[in-house]
Amino acid sequence: LGCVNALESCGGCGTTAHCAVCGSFRAIVDAQLGYGQTQICLMVRRTEGGDESVPLEVWAAPLEVSGQRLTLVCLTSAADRLLRDRLDLAVLPRAMALVAETEALTRAAADDASTPDARRRSLSLLEAASKRLSDVVHAPGELAKAEAGELVVTPSVVSARELLSGAAGELAFGGGPGIRLESSQEDAVIETDPDLARKVLAQLLLNATEASPPLGGTSAGLRLSAAHVDFWVHNPGEMARTVQLQVFSRGFSTRGPGRGYGTYQARLVTERYLGGSLKFRSAAGEGTTFTVRLPRAGGSTKGRT
Repeated sequence: LGCVNALESCGGCGTTAHCAVCGSFRAIVDAQLGYGQTQICLMVRRTEGGDESVPLEVWAAPLEVSGQRLTLVCLTSAADRLLRDRLDLAVLPRAMALVAETEALTRAAADDASTPDARRRSLSLLEAASKRLSDVVHAPGELAKAEAGELVVTPSVVSARELLSGAAGELAFGGGPGIRLESSQEDAVIETDPDLARKVLAQLLLNATEASPPLGGTSAGLRLSAAHVDFWVHNPGEMARTVQLQVFSRGFSTRGPGRGYGTYQARLVTERYLGGSLKFRSAAGEGTTFTVRLPRAGGSTKGRT
């Protein structure tokens, strides 16, 4: 099937570290032990056009024919099912909550009994809520375009520090927990698509705040080199090994059905369109740090336009 992990070890398919979390592997092994079942396999295939995410629904069951013990395996695409889960369980609830928020802020901004400062504050919050609503509604379509190579990149020269603080500010406008930005005044100019880069950073910041303790603990900052800017986002929690193996898989989440597209889309956009990279490190005593590397202005990029 062209799985990118199949040749990671000399034993081949079924013997690599990623096989421990593979739905196909689990379904087949259980069937060989006598238990038929269905699993979701978040496979990534290597193709001539690049790596391709292929979500599969795998059904496996034991079968005996003329005294021979066989395993019957059926695979079908799980893309439509996972898309419905995403729309019904993640996108729609968030969109409805933001609609209610924008309606309340609209009433507050139009309240003649409020002070001018209060109305201006309501308008500012309304603008931020409307932007978040637009992002939520358009996210599934943007992911489809990103996977098809159809995203339009509009580069401009921006301040790295302003890009990071703007992404953090969006979460603060949304009533999310505070994010501690490093106090260093280092800055650099980068040439990138600011909207796409902001969404990447905002997604990583959101993930970090969701994984942090209730009282916060998320921090972020940037490091400079001659050719790159590294944006880092840290939370104090350690990811389990099984999570680390799947963190960039399309549709994988520890938070229930319909989730699990943010980190996948962040890496896809960073590497395919912004000419950068997205990596992470997670260890006991260190917590988890995601790092987005983008080229400084004047450097070469691989992003598409």
